[in-house]
Amino acid sequence: MTADPRDTISDFTEMTDRELSAIFGSFFRAIGWGAVAGGGFFMVFTVPFGLTLLIADGEPRGLIVALLPLGIAFAGTLIGMIGIGLPLTMLLRYLGRELLRIYSITGIVGGLLLPLLIIASLEGAFSSSGVSLGIFLGPFGAMAGGVCGHIWGSYREDIARAAEGPENTPTNPYHDMIY
Repeated sequence: MTADPRDTISDFTEMTDRELSAIFGSFFRAIGWGAVAGGGFFMVFTVPFGLTLLIADGEPRGLIVALLPLGIAFAGTLIGMIGIGLPLTMLLRYLGRELLRIYSITGIVGGLLLPLLIIASLEGAFSSSGVSLGIFLGPFGAMAGGVCGHIWGSYREDIARAAEGPENTPTNPYHDMIY
């Protein structure tokens, strides 16, 4: 350890507010769009039913029924991002291999398997109904994980490319033509 004040303590303490807000913004944007991709299909059925409860019966729980798939998909995408995405980010950053395709493929595979694992943990064992439900929800989890992985991977790939130097960042041909 050196006493040079120019040495960084850690990456987190050396971040500006703008960089920190970009990280959190990209994190929640990835989770939000992943939740919309994974739960949006089911909202076609729950929104009319929830609005019927809300308008006809005056039940405020109709709003909860209408947004339930989005909430479940948000929770699943958040679990996947914390359990799979962030550890993968640390590993890929350490290896210097932060590529969009790796994040996207990992998101698809993780999203495909995560519903099966969550349902199996809730059921206690792999029952036939739990496996069937997990297989049914798997493609929706794959869509959520793929979208989440794509958005997060795009952000991380841009960060890694910018850290390598300006020669690796994509240029704007119109800007280069003018200047």
